[in-house]
Amino acid sequence: MAVTKITSPIATTRNSHLSEMDWNQIDEPGCYLFLDTGQLARVPQEALSPGHSPLLTITSSKATRVAQLSENPAEPISVLRAIAADNDYFVKF
Repeated sequence: MAVTKITSPIATTRNSHLSEMDWNQIDEPGCYLFLDTGQLARVPQEALSPGHSPLLTITSSKATRVAQLSENPAEPISVLRAIAADNDYFVKF
């Protein structure tokens, strides 16, 4: 009997040059892509300063992984989509 190898249409590896980290490890402003959902988060400098608002909190049962698409929190959406596509990321924004 012949064995058939089934391949998934979902890429399992990325040829990315972007920084990936847990949400709690973000320490600089920028635009971040949630790896599990493809959603975008814009993190301004004010959100990273202790005691300032807006306070950004994510509660999850597992680690929330993100990739930094840009150091500029105001980067245009079209540029962010192109960066994500060039690095083989799925986007939903």
